Amino acid sequence: VFFAHRLRVSFRAFSSVLVAGGIAVFYTTIAIAFQQYQLIGQAAAFIIMVAITGIAVALTIAYDRRELAVIALLGGFAAPFLVSTGEGNYKVLFTYLLILDAGMLVLSNYKKWYVINVLAFTLTALVMLSWGMGLYPSIEPRPSLIAFAFASGFFLVFFAMNLRYNLRHRQSFTALDHALLLANTAFYFGLGSFFLNDLEVRVTGLFTALLGLFYLGFALFFHKREGIPSSLKYLLIGLVLTFISLAVPVQFEGSRITLFWAAEGVLLLWFSQRTGL
Repeated sequence: VFFAHRLRVSFRAFSSVLVAGGIAVFYTTIAIAFQQYQLIGQAAAFIIMVAITGIAVALTIAYDRRELAVIALLGGFAAPFLVSTGEGNYKVLFTYLLILDAGMLVLSNYKKWYVINVLAFTLTALVMLSWGMGLYPSIEPRPSLIAFAFASGFFLVFFAMNLRYNLRHRQSFTALDHALLLANTAFYFGLGSFFLNDLEVRVTGLFTALLGLFYLGFALFFHKREGIPSSLKYLLIGLVLTFISLAVPVQFEGSRITLFWAAEGVLLLWFSQRTGL
């Protein structure tokens, strides 16, 4: 890292490779010191790896190199597994991943690197999905509300990550931006419904309606602001209609669904007449 810093002006690309290698050595050294030789405890190893990730993010912004961000992200996701003792403390794991994803959210304020957004979302989704399908069913009583709270936290972080840079710098939204927004929404809806189904009271319909109201709030907020792409506004309106329409069949059965959809059809017709959409 020292030599990379000295070469950062004359050999910009090569210096970023050296920094990435140095960061990888940092992670590996702490993992070996903890796992093989027990030179440091788990808490110390965990804190050091958090610090390494923070340094890597800072160097990424300073050097303006996305490969550094990728190395920092991969190392950050590997850190909790490198220092794991097999106890399966999901609260610590998900809290750490929330902090790591929040760091990528900070990075998204300055850089629009799709590879970071996609990698962070994909790795987080894989970790949560593997835990939900593997360890979660074996926990008694099942921590449904805690798991749902973590899923909600990840959803909000990635929602902000997908929108932050474009709105701040007034850039147009691409098809990939829309796809990431939809993927984040679909994953949260599926995983959230899975966790809430374990509750004694059926609240999946309420959850679906609240998700629709969440997007309704942003649709109304963006509708009054200048410079917001119409494609984003229409996408948000589409999500609102989707979740409001799904709320009743998710919660109820029989003729109530038909009556609700008939009433919704009338309201949509009235809304279209008033707004011209």
